[in-house]
Amino acid sequence: MLNIENLHVYYGGIHALKGISLEVAEGKIVTLIGANGAGKSTTLRTISGIVRPREGRITFEGKDMTALPAYEIVGMGIALVPEGRRVFTHLTVLEVLENLLLGAHTRRDSRGVHEDLESVCELFPILKERASQSAGTLSGGEQQMLAVGRALMSRPRLLLMDEPSLGLAPFLVKEVFKTIRQLHDEGTTILLVEQNARAALRIADYGYILETGEIVLQGTGDELVHNDDVRKAYLGVE
Repeated sequence: MLNIENLHVYYGGIHALKGISLEVAEGKIVTLIGANGAGKSTTLRTISGIVRPREGRITFEGKDMTALPAYEIVGMGIALVPEGRRVFTHLTVLEVLENLLLGAHTRRDSRGVHEDLESVCELFPILKERASQSAGTLSGGEQQMLAVGRALMSRPRLLLMDEPSLGLAPFLVKEVFKTIRQLHDEGTTILLVEQNARAALRIADYGYILETGEIVLQGTGDELVHNDDVRKAYLGVE
């Protein structure tokens, strides 16, 4: 479904991604694991068209998308749930729910958009209960639901998720991963960046370990969660 070949990305003189190659098969959950600064978020931002690679190739369903602008990439069926959620904090929840339609700006099927809006509200009913609150007063978990819902409004075939559990209480982390499983079960392919390596590998079909812009290890989620080096470096197991 998604193929990345020899991707090099720079921020000024900083070589952030050093020739990485990876694949996301249709219907799978693939995770990227690594420390801060390893290049995980840069990978997602490059796939999304927010950052431009200096070298390499990205294809989606056989189509070269390396040089496409971000809005065309969304139109192809790829949506990003960004790190930090990025909700419209000054608007009320009701207004933000209406602005979920911004996530569907590339679509012309008004009936389908309305159905998806209803589906998002069914998936995250707490947002309706918070209709009169400004989004900035929502809890971290509620803001994360809002960010996921916004991405889902584009009806993505590939969902990119950047640190969805970051800063959340443990019981909310469980809810986030429950939602990821549900979205996957409903047919969405997911590329997940997550510092909670144990939780990510438990649900992932395949995983890649990034260190300073390079892929140093890859394998199935089960293989990586039982790998001694991974367990020592990322799972806190001696």
